[in-house]
Amino acid sequence: MRCGPVNRSIGLLAALVTAALTSSPVVAATCSAASSGVGFGSYNTLDPSPLDSAGDVRVTCDSSVPFTISLNPGGGPSGSRQLSSGSATLNYQLYSDAARTMVWGDDTYGNSVSTSGTDVDLPVYGRMAGQQNVPAGSYSDVLTITISY
Repeated sequence: MRCGPVNRSIGLLAALVTAALTSSPVVAATCSAASSGVGFGSYNTLDPSPLDSAGDVRVTCDSSVPFTISLNPGGGPSGSRQLSSGSATLNYQLYSDAARTMVWGDDTYGNSVSTSGTDVDLPVYGRMAGQQNVPAGSYSDVLTITISY
């Protein structure tokens, strides 16, 4: 039986894989992505409220082109995202809007985000459900960021 809040240290790591895809011979651009990641900080397993956090993805292209950013589901099973620490897991989700209604994914799981420019910062909004009973530890997930243009 637990008598009080237990803090869990939570972190989300984003590994970045960049892709330079050309949609036609006319477009000769090169783009790359970097991410600040989404760090959830300490997690209280007794708190029923969701834990929100934010990060960003920065896309830099050598010329202004339209592009689409996709995030894969990470290490979780299809249709969900999970942070893990050994065999323990915490469910979370990433969104492209501050209201946290548009799941950011790869069009198979969630929706990709389309925009254009040379230096674009795209916010990533994270949410972890409350009251997930997990042991203390450092939890992480690795995602792939894909740029299509």
